[in-house]
Amino acid sequence: MSLKSGITVIVTVFNKAKFIENTLKSIEPQMTKNVQLIIVDDGSSDDSKKKINNFLKNKKYNFKFISKPNTGPSISINTAAKFVKFSHIKIVDGDDIIAPDSLKYMFSEMERLKLDLLYGHWEWIKNIFNYKFKKDSSPSFIFNNAFKKFILSGWGGSSNLMVRTDAFKKVGGFDESVFVQDYSLPLKIAGFHLRNKTNKRLSVGLSKKLICVGPEFVENRVMSNKAQTLYDLSIATISFIESHPFIDKKIIEKCKKKILSRCWSWQKKELGVSFVSKNYFLFLKNKYVKVLPLNHIKLIVFETWRESEIRKFEGKNLSKKKILIYVGLDLLGDALLKLPALKFLKECYPNSDIVWFAGKGRSIFSGKLKPLSKNLIFKVKDNINYGSSLWEFFKKIDVGDYDIVIDTQKRFLTTILLQRIRTKLFITTSCKNFFSDIPLTSQPEKNLSLSLVKLVNLLSNKSFHLNNTSLSKTKKNVAICPGASIKMKRWNLNYFLEVGNFLIKKKFTPVFLIGPNEFDMIPLIKKSLKLSKIIKSTDPLKTIKISKTCKFGISNDTGCGHLISASGIPILTIFGPTSSEKFSPIGNKYNEVISSQKNHLSKNINLISPAEVIKAITPLL
Repeated sequence: MSLKSGITVIVTVFNKAKFIENTLKSIEPQMTKNVQLIIVDDGSSDDSKKKINNFLKNKKYNFKFISKPNTGPSISINTAAKFVKFSHIKIVDGDDIIAPDSLKYMFSEMERLKLDLLYGHWEWIKNIFNYKFKKDSSPSFIFNNAFKKFILSGWGGSSNLMVRTDAFKKVGGFDESVFVQDYSLPLKIAGFHLRNKTNKRLSVGLSKKLICVGPEFVENRVMSNKAQTLYDLSIATISFIESHPFIDKKIIEKCKKKILSRCWSWQKKELGVSFVSKNYFLFLKNKYVKVLPLNHIKLIVFETWRESEIRKFEGKNLSKKKILIYVGLDLLGDALLKLPALKFLKECYPNSDIVWFAGKGRSIFSGKLKPLSKNLIFKVKDNINYGSSLWEFFKKIDVGDYDIVIDTQKRFLTTILLQRIRTKLFITTSCKNFFSDIPLTSQPEKNLSLSLVKLVNLLSNKSFHLNNTSLSKTKKNVAICPGASIKMKRWNLNYFLEVGNFLIKKKFTPVFLIGPNEFDMIPLIKKSLKLSKIIKSTDPLKTIKISKTCKFGISNDTGCGHLISASGIPILTIFGPTSSEKFSPIGNKYNEVISSQKNHLSKNINLISPAEVIKAITPLL
């Protein structure tokens, strides 16, 4: 579609009911036949939409009102850009007001200087409702060396800019990987010639004329969130560098140092990270010795602001990565504790080839759990016996080249040996992250499964989500695992039977999952609970399959309990001598634990009464 000579004003609105009428009133006198107005409501929950609709009633000028779910200003403006009819775009935030001659002035100056982007002056104002602009016809001028200024100083602002529509479309609009719109567009315009050798340099201009003012105090303003500002500025810069291969290497080095300095400053001041840490070591290394790879810095940015209350666009890495996971001993319980992290890794890197390296003996993923690893593990390497002896430093080891190596254990010797494997990125929690290319910024998790999820999370900005599926209203079975390999971990069978009797009275069927070490329990269960079901199972997959027919499960701290958890249903786990903080199953938001150590200050599991268990499972019925 050919563009007419003129201006399209794009106004973005999110919960600006207090200001939006004032904003539109500042634009309306400038609406001529060569001006189009597009308003985008970005999922407001206040009266913004109502006020916009009332304002637009009976208006004769060219306007379009778009209402959409909240995705942030970057995506909102890009959405509006699809409907632009004119040669120039003027962006206005929904709480700002623009100078009464701003459209005509900016358009004429851009035409005079043949500009692709023009920035004017802007200010914060206490009383925006009574503000009067002074007359000012200061001429604009070419902004020489704009790209260097933008990328090193974090240039921002949107209501004070006008951009040529064809330039906006050439660069692909705003970067949708960042929530705030301010930083990406000036970079992409000023650095357009660095994306491709055939691209012509686009022209940027500046004006000292006051183009817009905004309210000084606004609750929940995105730009007032320092964490959001620093995160978006860092990601916008990294994203630009990744997509523009012809940037001067010295400028890239300066950007990397600036971003990592920003990360360290936040970690130290806001997160309390110690100077005696891998985080500070990386900062010093990056600043004085060798600049880190850009991908490493991006992951450090993710980790630095992971827990901050900011808006982030989570993404999957769709490239085909080769990833090795070292697990040491890999028996049933070990594998099940690692299963949530494995699933999460595959969610973050869906096209990856994951090699499961069991350094001590045979992996259960080569045996009984092999079907469970389908579409998760590309290849299992086991029976290699690697990671336990100093003599291995003198042996040749060639397990291949990898993009990422994940060390899930914490022995110093094993970690040092694993660093012999050729890889672009190595992560581990061993020795307080000292050998990890990407260190944690928070305290390590006590829960083994969560600690491994946290380790995997170093590789992505995605969040780990629990299973939020509502409790089934139709299932009437309850899985019960009364056994455990160690007798001290077994809750009294008579207590399980008392709970089973309660379930039967509530019209539920107890389904006892019995392993070969618990066959002696069967006669008493049959005698006491005739309406229960008893399933003999030596097959982990059978246990999972049966569990999926149940509403929830009850178990001691045992492999059977983790198999129930692996089925996706909620589980109540009963702990005695072992740590509930360390070994609790994860994955379902309804999971519960009862620990004799917490409730009774004793490792004697039988101090836990049936009444306590009944109380805990009642909300699940």
